[in-house]
Amino acid sequence: MTALLEVKGLEVSYGHIEAVQGIDFEINAGEIRTLVGANGAGKSTTLLALSGLIKPKAGSIRFEGEELTRLKTHQIVERGLIQVAEGRAILTTLTVRENLELGAYRRKDRSAIAGDLERVLSLFPRLQERIDALAGNLSGGEQQMLAIGRALLAKPRLLLLDEPSMGLAPIIVQDIFRTLRRINGDGLTIFLVEQNVRQALKVASHGYVIESGRIVLNDAANKLLSDPKVVAAYMGG
Repeated sequence: MTALLEVKGLEVSYGHIEAVQGIDFEINAGEIRTLVGANGAGKSTTLLALSGLIKPKAGSIRFEGEELTRLKTHQIVERGLIQVAEGRAILTTLTVRENLELGAYRRKDRSAIAGDLERVLSLFPRLQERIDALAGNLSGGEQQMLAIGRALLAKPRLLLLDEPSMGLAPIIVQDIFRTLRRINGDGLTIFLVEQNVRQALKVASHGYVIESGRIVLNDAANKLLSDPKVVAAYMGG
């Protein structure tokens, strides 16, 4: 199987600090894969490099065989790589509807947007209930739903999620991860970056563990869930 996204030898630095040190990974179409690790391990930096928001020091990022490191961020978005940023980055002074509609602003297939909006609202009924509310008045969980819904309106071919569970109650986290499974079941490929290692490995088919900018484990998610090193380091084992 040819990988949808293939990353080789990726290096990213902030000045003299080497945040990502020559990592390799790939994502196949239709999968959920996850990159897990502690805060500061290099997870978010990796996503920023995929999106073109940080230029790598070295390495290759290929999407459907096309090299992305030479492209600008908006060109990467046009290819279908859509990121839900850590912290959600919703526009608090706009309504839920206006935030969702912004997700579709680059789309040319205007006639299909209404149907896609209905689909997003069926995935997140709370957004339907709050459709005309200001986004700034939503709870943290509702704001995360809104950020994911807005990304879906951009018609991603690969959805990049940065810490979607951060700061949320466990019951809300379970609801969001359940929805991610549903979205993936419809065929959307997902790359999930998470500190919540247990939840991430439960939803993913394959996982990578990153420590200090290096991938130290790479295996099927169910095997990583029972790996003594992972349990001891990240699950209180």
